[in-house]
Amino acid sequence: MTAFALSSIPSDINTLERLLVFTAQALASAANGKTVNVTTGEAQQPYCSVNTAVLANDKYHWIVSAYVEFDIGDLNDPDSKTWMSAKDVTLSAPHVNFGGN
Repeated sequence: MTAFALSSIPSDINTLERLLVFTAQALASAANGKTVNVTTGEAQQPYCSVNTAVLANDKYHWIVSAYVEFDIGDLNDPDSKTWMSAKDVTLSAPHVNFGGN
């Protein structure tokens, strides 16, 4: 389990967009190069990656890609939140610079 404490989220993360980028960067750090086979016969892909690009609108964007395995039984459980079906990617913790303020 890639566990963390809510106190590890910096207090200036006050939007879903910032939370998404922070969380994806922390998960990519914890996964530490772990990959997944997405397409048979093709190269492995990182479980989580966060990159930047300038798109056609000439603005900078974060590009977040993640492959998080889930339990289909948990996903379809009417008494559970859908996000609770996510399985752990790693037992490692993210780099220490992802902790707190």
